[in-house]
Amino acid sequence: MASGISLGLNRISTLLSSLRSPHLATPIIHISGTNGKGSVSAYLSSILLSSSLHVGRFNSPHLVDEWDCLQIGGKTIDRKTFEDAREAVQDADRKGSIGATSFELLTATAFEVFRRASPKLDVAIVEVGMGGRTDATNVVDAERTLLSIVTSIELDHQKFLGDTISEIAMVKAGIVKKGCDVVLAKQDHREVETILEQVADEMDAKVWFAGEGTTVIDTTPSTSSDTPDPLVSLPFTPTRTHPALPSPSSSSPPLSVRLPLPGSYQLANSAAASLAAQVLRSSPRATSLLPSLTKITDTTIVQGIEATRWPGRLDWISLALPSSSSSSTTPHRILIDGAHNPSSSIHLASYLSSLTNAASPTTLIIGLSFPRAPLSILSPLVPKGSRISRVICVPFTEPESMPWIKPTATGEIAKAAKEVGVENVEEAESVREAIERLKEGERAVVAGSLYLAADVYRLARA
Repeated sequence: MASGISLGLNRISTLLSSLRSPHLATPIIHISGTNGKGSVSAYLSSILLSSSLHVGRFNSPHLVDEWDCLQIGGKTIDRKTFEDAREAVQDADRKGSIGATSFELLTATAFEVFRRASPKLDVAIVEVGMGGRTDATNVVDAERTLLSIVTSIELDHQKFLGDTISEIAMVKAGIVKKGCDVVLAKQDHREVETILEQVADEMDAKVWFAGEGTTVIDTTPSTSSDTPDPLVSLPFTPTRTHPALPSPSSSSPPLSVRLPLPGSYQLANSAAASLAAQVLRSSPRATSLLPSLTKITDTTIVQGIEATRWPGRLDWISLALPSSSSSSTTPHRILIDGAHNPSSSIHLASYLSSLTNAASPTTLIIGLSFPRAPLSILSPLVPKGSRISRVICVPFTEPESMPWIKPTATGEIAKAAKEVGVENVEEAESVREAIERLKEGERAVVAGSLYLAADVYRLARA
């Protein structure tokens, strides 16, 4: 097994061929992008499940356990199912002396799990690991690709993908297949749209540009003491297409939906998923490949979105640990978010600023994977006047089977925190120690890495 990140399709193609091509057993929906891939996949999976389709899903990285990156029928697969498939994949890798990387082995395992599923899967939603064009997931041909989706593109992983938005967009647009439909989520950079249009022209593909939802005044009387999910008007017709349709398509009225995932950016993510569902159910090409897509209705789109759950992103939990400053074990309210790049930290900061003083965290517990620029992530999170008055810098548990993932030194993060003006900066040996330092009733936000989020979830289930 090769260690580290090594992009390219030769090893994964050889490996899958030796396994009798499990990647061709199930039609897929392929998702690339910088931010929002997981949320969009969760929304769309829930929509398809609500439409009575049998759905597989592959997200990476895993959150707590290696096998939780894979779902069938909306539920995480069990450990034995994962390990049995992985053993077959590793055996093929050894016998063929292929030297596949860890992510290539994981990707092949995902396709093998999907092939073995019983009853047979209708569709699998596959999230790109990194980039797109040379990512190990980009091995399914056009004949088995129902739809490609590209979510918000920002600067990230420049060492591997390029130094500009245009360069990164070109790599991520590499999942576009000849003659296929592509849904492009709302973008902050016009050059992303230009790149997708260029690639679509080369591949004889069509791009559907998604808009975003708008919150509406909710006049429905609440029957619960809990604050209801916000009511959103959600479009599921495109703002435009490329190439332009020969005649304007009839505009369908927006859907009224209660959006379960917090954060203003979910207005764009949910709209992209809704448009994807609309394209899937109305595209002659997609429905000819998978006729059961016609089961998608307005009702199942609404039901699916409202039933969506996605841990690790703006996720509030209650966690009781003995405090170093108090003998009480009153649960702390902890906000978990995997924000790990400048754009996602801006989104997290926007959410934090929307909270009341009473609901807002006052301590930031942060850990970053290496290499990251701590200053670019901390600057949006603790601006001047922030309600966060303390930053605790921690490492995270290094994930299994991913030896290239290492935490950034806590001293480096602490230095950046002081540079942005935080006076109360601490270092701890673990997220557990950091939480134990919280005062009774103190709220905290844990951010910087999904690997750090996983450590908190492990504490919660212990």
